[in-house]
Amino acid sequence: MLSSGMRRAAGPARSSRRVALACALAACTPPAPKDSHDCGPTCEQPAPKDSLPARDACLAAHADAPARYSKIVRAFCSEHAHLAGVGAALAIAEHGALQYTAETGLRCAGGQPVTRDTPFRIGSLTKLLTAALALDVADDALLDLDAPLLELADHPDPRARTISPRQLLRHTSGLPDLAPHDTPHAPWRTTLAARPLWTAPGALWSYSNAGHALVGAALERVTNTPYTDLLTTRITAPLHLAHTTADRDAAIRDDAACGHLGRGPTATPLDIIKDFELGARAATWTTPAGGVLASASDLVDLVLALQDPARSPLSPPARAALLAPDLETHEHPGERAALGLRARPLPTGDHLYRLTGHTGDFTADLSFAPAHGFVFVALTNTGDPLRATLAAAHDLLGHRQTPAPPAPSTAYAGTYTLPDGATITVSPALTLTAPSLQLQNIQLLHTGDHRFHSTTPPLALTFAFTAGPAHATHLRTRTFVATHTSGR
Repeated sequence: MLSSGMRRAAGPARSSRRVALACALAACTPPAPKDSHDCGPTCEQPAPKDSLPARDACLAAHADAPARYSKIVRAFCSEHAHLAGVGAALAIAEHGALQYTAETGLRCAGGQPVTRDTPFRIGSLTKLLTAALALDVADDALLDLDAPLLELADHPDPRARTISPRQLLRHTSGLPDLAPHDTPHAPWRTTLAARPLWTAPGALWSYSNAGHALVGAALERVTNTPYTDLLTTRITAPLHLAHTTADRDAAIRDDAACGHLGRGPTATPLDIIKDFELGARAATWTTPAGGVLASASDLVDLVLALQDPARSPLSPPARAALLAPDLETHEHPGERAALGLRARPLPTGDHLYRLTGHTGDFTADLSFAPAHGFVFVALTNTGDPLRATLAAAHDLLGHRQTPAPPAPSTAYAGTYTLPDGATITVSPALTLTAPSLQLQNIQLLHTGDHRFHSTTPPLALTFAFTAGPAHATHLRTRTFVATHTSGR
């Protein structure tokens, strides 16, 4: 059986939002293939040749780190310096308690240092908070997670009228993904309704920010409370998370980090207001999908508290539902999805839950192993995630994900049909052609598991093939899902 995955394109051109931000600042002018969110050149600067002073200063500042975390600290300092990052923070919990925090660099280029309390944009880590809010509101019988969502009652496709909040939170609604720059001239829900479903509801895990945005809209409707206030009253205030908010003005008063485009001394800072205006096009509907700011230590405390019977706002069934890994994602071998996180098996038979956030000018990584009381968070205020630091943290659990080899090329070859009837062909030589997307003879390069990357500049798009007993059933990117219809 194939087991496939899809991640944003590896390398510097990680998201359409980074390109949109850079272009808004006239830093670059990317040519973009039609309907591609993961393409366009980077506007990053190369890392400086001599990063040793920055690394050594960071290591000296954290010389008192416990020996158990020394490998993580070395990776943290070295990686931040090598990438010419502006600021970064991490926090580690074990045995159900916060054990260590580390910070390096500046909140904003030319400004004050990052501290333990500095809030960063956390991007899609927000989805965990939205899932927790939905479960809490459902506990109060104000929202039925398995009933059709009223926000989709007027959708032109009758299948969409059956979609439930649980399917939206699990990314199984079949709705297309939606970005702020997709809706410049119409309300976002009007734009969403005008696009065909990618798959039938419940048929396939496929990432969609629109799903969490719709759940956020439903939460506001049933509670008659703005999402920002709902987060405060139901989650952050009861759990005493003083440095977590979806209120941008409050985050600025709390000395939030700026986002940055580029690296090193030439990085362009964006304060949170400018970040919202340029990157999210001031679209408040995106907040439940990626609009929260938090410190690293607050995020660790949040995850621990959500599962603590003495502290959690959630009922026991809701706590179990949040982490029930009952749906295969086809992202990585053995990976399954819960409502707010994705779960990978550990050698002990337990699960390691993961969630990442990339906004273009911030990155965030969260890992959580409930059976070990383990939580790890790494935040940066540039577009570069700290992958080596994350890997060092996972070593504490004996977890090292090894990418699976590709299947024979015939397992991927054939014709795939988009919801609008247009076709994509993949040859046995793994070249892809999609006339409606202006893609011609794109050579696919295997990057791990059943994911492939374009080798044709300037395209930087990840293609993923989804599981089937002998042949892939779907082809996915962040901008479309196509169903295998014929040929090999």
